[in-house]
Amino acid sequence: MAIPWILVTIAIMIILLAVLVIVSFRKTKRPPDYYALFWVGVFWFIIGLPFGNSWLWMLGIVFMVIGLANRKKWKKNRRTWEQVGKKERKFMTIFMIAILLIVLVGIALLLLMQKGII
Repeated sequence: MAIPWILVTIAIMIILLAVLVIVSFRKTKRPPDYYALFWVGVFWFIIGLPFGNSWLWMLGIVFMVIGLANRKKWKKNRRTWEQVGKKERKFMTIFMIAILLIVLVGIALLLLMQKGII
């Protein structure tokens, strides 16, 4: 059986990004943003259903339930783009671009594999 190098590469990139986030935000302790957690759950649920990925839509439901259960904390813990400092805003922009690139590379490689090019 061949090693799925594409999956290994994407997993390594995600792990590196996670380590970067953990290291950079280790000093600041913030309560969870339940509003964002709710919308992440909605997104995962919507994406998981058409692709038949039961783990994705089930995790989406879990995140939505956690977000809704803490609905009273939505405004208290919510941070808008204007409330974020300049350094953190720059980091968040770089992080979002990196995530977008990972997703686009993953989609491109998936399409290439389905067409038999890779």
